[in-house]
Amino acid sequence: MGKIIRSGLACAYLLLAASGAAAVEVRYTPLEITGFMDVLFSTDNQAPGEHNFRLGQAEFDIAACLASHTCTCVALAYDPETGTFGLGAATIEFLLAGNGSDCRHHYAKWERSGLMVGQFDVPFGIDWLVYPSVDRRTITAPVAIGATHDSWNDVGAMAFIEAPKYTLRAWLVNGSDAELPDGDEPLVLATDGAVGARASVLPVGGVELGASAATFNTTDDAQSMSLVGVDAQATRGPWALKAEYVARRLDFGVGTELTDAGWYAQGTRDFNRWSLFARWDKLDAETPGTADLEYLSVGLGVGVSTPAELRVEYRSWQGDGDAGDDTWQAQLVTGF
Repeated sequence: MGKIIRSGLACAYLLLAASGAAAVEVRYTPLEITGFMDVLFSTDNQAPGEHNFRLGQAEFDIAACLASHTCTCVALAYDPETGTFGLGAATIEFLLAGNGSDCRHHYAKWERSGLMVGQFDVPFGIDWLVYPSVDRRTITAPVAIGATHDSWNDVGAMAFIEAPKYTLRAWLVNGSDAELPDGDEPLVLATDGAVGARASVLPVGGVELGASAATFNTTDDAQSMSLVGVDAQATRGPWALKAEYVARRLDFGVGTELTDAGWYAQGTRDFNRWSLFARWDKLDAETPGTADLEYLSVGLGVGVSTPAELRVEYRSWQGDGDAGDDTWQAQLVTGF
């Protein structure tokens, strides 16, 4: 999925009249360009002035290995709220040790390990693996993900190890701020860094159990913010199951600790060129201005052609009161 573009005439010949003709080695820089996009349709418009048809995500990814064991990638992502493109990722990756030929040092017990520097999706939990709509099996995302870390994307550095029976990722990034409604002027919890890690074990084929944690360095010592999470996923034949719990603890330094916590459980069943999915997700929020949410989502995906899929999702409100609504959505997503 993608194509290789070789950059122009990346060669030159230097003629040395004094010592004869010498050719400089022709060196190509292969670029791999991939991308995806999706279009949404819904008559259950949630925002004033929102139309039935609208663009969801659109992204161009450009990757190149400019030197041995060193690769770089830049992702240009569309922001549907502003209608503009911006950076979704910009990384330099150094592959250090593993059993593949792309690693600098051979180490049979690891598949790969290395260091990534730049802007990237922070690997907290397992939902970060499906932030792109082309990878997510459902149309909507779990409410707990948006409320606790909002699909965390940040700038910093990350070290990683991937082995047949375990994985480990640790990162140091800029972090993000939080606000607490407090009259006309909100109370701000400002941070200047965050450190975290995710570890997982793969006890048997098709099963992974993981745990994540992150702590934020606040500019005010009286304040604090942290994230914890546990997750599990399993695949067997056409079945795929996953579940995740995430909790964010906030202390704004005013004598009260607030915890926003949520979970989801999701299952998918693949058939020939189509699939069914279901997800139950719930959020219990203590932060003022954030509502408790609970939804049941069911739907199907149909392969329109090899790179394109049409999805339909019905999202049913399961909580108390009228904080949420039942919605129907359709999505056409394709990659290239």
